[in-house]
Amino acid sequence: MKSFFGCLLFVLLAPRSEAADCACATYGLHVRSGHSLNSPIIGTMTNGQCVTFKGDRQVADGYTWAHVDYNGKDGYAAVNWLNIHPCGAHDNVLQLSGCPRIITRAEWGARAPKYVIGKMGITPKYVFVHHGATAPCYNEAACKAEVLSYQKYHMDTHGWPDIGYSFVVGEDGHAYEARGWDTIGAHTYGYNSVGLGICVIGNFMERLPNQAALNTLKQLINCGVSNGKISSTYILRGHRDMPDNQTACPGQKLWELIKTWPHY
Repeated sequence: MKSFFGCLLFVLLAPRSEAADCACATYGLHVRSGHSLNSPIIGTMTNGQCVTFKGDRQVADGYTWAHVDYNGKDGYAAVNWLNIHPCGAHDNVLQLSGCPRIITRAEWGARAPKYVIGKMGITPKYVFVHHGATAPCYNEAACKAEVLSYQKYHMDTHGWPDIGYSFVVGEDGHAYEARGWDTIGAHTYGYNSVGLGICVIGNFMERLPNQAALNTLKQLINCGVSNGKISSTYILRGHRDMPDNQTACPGQKLWELIKTWPHY
């Protein structure tokens, strides 16, 4: 099964999902590890800050608790101080500390996945670098359009449930949330459940990405490590490095560069 412009992808299908909703604080409130006032506090949301609502509610201790994703952890917050609505481009969605600017799915206009896709069972021990083998992009509007085109190709041409990558990086210096930190991707055949796939927009057979993209790629990996989303002993590889992935991805020049980076 071939990916967008030559990268091999593998998709795991499961039951259907609904469009993502945001839970935005209308007042400062605690997020707890369980739906109880006795559950430990894992963080505090400020007024206007948003997290992803996971779709279910629990009633306990006189409150209705919304199940949310708080910094990649399961959390619960009282709905009395939440505004739950479909995520929009202007929602201030909480992001992990130390990361580059990550343009959320809502911001780049992602379609909802066709199906619920499984979560990572372990902390990813691989990071795979890809290229889109497409035209480059140097500003946010153009990069959003490219990410949308990747999703459209994966979903409409191949019939997959979503864009295959974990993240996409543009030469505008931004990272773009694709499947994100915790969802199994469809980027590196045989390794999707143990690794994250980061695709750099452009074709890097004969040139390198610009420094803005390279800095963002490095910062995204380091952020994942520091926040427990990537193993501290991770293995860095290009798509072409893995058995059964017969591809030139991530392009000759980019591949030669990442071979000089730590963890390769």
